[in-house]
Amino acid sequence: MPLNSQDKQEIEKIAKKEIRDFMSSTQAHKIVVQTIKDELGLGSKKVDDKIVDLSTKVVVELFKTLWQRKSFWENALKSVR
Repeated sequence: MPLNSQDKQEIEKIAKKEIRDFMSSTQAHKIVVQTIKDELGLGSKKVDDKIVDLSTKVVVELFKTLWQRKSFWENALKSVR
């Protein structure tokens, strides 16, 4: 018998609850977060500087692309009222 949408929602609800219970009852969440922090070196000045540099490059590239393709989106924005 195929599952209907109500059955799928119930299975999803049960799975989410089981995962939530497991993560709250064990140290798994803390271990995963700590491992990621250790690997990335989060909080270090070096990583923070790289994040700022990358973010700046992304924003500059975005605005450059928007300016170069201004004719594509400019009329659509002008016609919105």
